[in-house]
Amino acid sequence: MPECTNPIWPCALTGAVSFLAGFSDLAVVIHGSSGCYYYPKSLIKAPLHGSFILHDEVIFGTGARLRSVVSEIVGGGAARVAIVNSCVPALMGEDLASELDDLPVLIVDSPGFRGDAEAGFTLAAETLLKEAEITATGVNIDGICLLDPFWRGNMHESKRILAMAGIPVGAVLSNDRLSSLSKAAPVTLTANPDYEAPLGRSGGSLLGLSSLKHTLIDVADTIPGADLAPVLEECELAEEMVVAACEKYLRRNDPPVAAICAQSGYAAFFADLLVRYLGAAQPLILPRNATGSPAVTDYDQIRSALCQDAYDLVIGSSYEARILPDAAFAGITPPNRGHVMLGSRPLAGIEGSLYAVELILNAVMDQRKKSRQIPVK
Repeated sequence: MPECTNPIWPCALTGAVSFLAGFSDLAVVIHGSSGCYYYPKSLIKAPLHGSFILHDEVIFGTGARLRSVVSEIVGGGAARVAIVNSCVPALMGEDLASELDDLPVLIVDSPGFRGDAEAGFTLAAETLLKEAEITATGVNIDGICLLDPFWRGNMHESKRILAMAGIPVGAVLSNDRLSSLSKAAPVTLTANPDYEAPLGRSGGSLLGLSSLKHTLIDVADTIPGADLAPVLEECELAEEMVVAACEKYLRRNDPPVAAICAQSGYAAFFADLLVRYLGAAQPLILPRNATGSPAVTDYDQIRSALCQDAYDLVIGSSYEARILPDAAFAGITPPNRGHVMLGSRPLAGIEGSLYAVELILNAVMDQRKKSRQIPVK
């Protein structure tokens, strides 16, 4: 990870946990201190376990405590346990595999110093997916990460579109059961390109109307009986709706000047919407993860970059909303404090593009209404 004074993005341990916890029949143990447990627990809404090592175990060894925790979980009925190593046990260099050699465990060495959340997600995926078997036709869906506030919506929308096109789904990475890995498909489509899992051949992205159409056209040739006509028709209708809504906005308003602070995939997606449909200048992008440009995950660096210009719209997290309180705000990146999200809203697929444009237009229109209000004395 780039050096940070005030880091705002989760570490590799949290990313690894987010992948593994997506399998409902895999118990996940965070091997580390209480802080290494409670931080991921606050972000990932799934059952997690911790070893909660203490200072004396750092000196005399953590293996006995870990064995006790894992044995209790297995005794409670868990068929498989995944252990994610944190920084302190990793630096101690203990041989955890020999300590647990008679228990059904998978050890993922993903301490925080291995990188950011995306690096940990990939590391856990590579470790577990060594067991996958490609035996089914159709496609897998990846990019489903419990850290992403839109993961449930992305998953449901991806399945809906594929069902409409007559394309079977193999494994969902990661919101599935371990048994799905024995009936994986040879091609994997992603709902969020920042959380890709290495299973089979990469078949493209479902994020954005243009990418969606190209992806499905490419993959349909390999799927007997696939029919893209209903999906392509819905894509055309959705694009007409987007164009009409944006043209209505532009008849009375200038294009927004925007800054986007998010993962690279989502940032590029929103930037394309702003430029393509609202005639905006290329937004300032401060990516959370490094894919082509350095990640910007230090709060002070983000504040410095945002305060160098005036922005009508900021898309990101509560951190950026606090830095630019007078700008319109659309929250797509955790944390989004003060905002309740219970429904399955997507950013991927057709409904995802419609919802993303809704977010932009409602944010800028609500902010304009607030700016025109006359204070009551």
